[in-house]
Amino acid sequence: MKVKNCDCCYLPMAKDPKDSGSDKYCSYCYVNGKLLAENMTLKEFKKHSYEGMVKMGIGHFKAWFFAQFIGMAPYWKVRAS
Repeated sequence: MKVKNCDCCYLPMAKDPKDSGSDKYCSYCYVNGKLLAENMTLKEFKKHSYEGMVKMGIGHFKAWFFAQFIGMAPYWKVRAS
């Protein structure tokens, strides 16, 4: 069963443009069988996500707003503890 949102970035899985091959992570976070965030801090990942959203045409404020929620995602909650 697929989760409703990506466990790493909170992207709604229904909005994922392609299949990542993972039930937990979207195609932006899970690339070539690896989790992109593994070697990043939360701050680095938020910046990476923000820049990616802006590149996709999402406005700066909206991208910043969405990036703020990334720390609440299950992957980051477990990693922080």
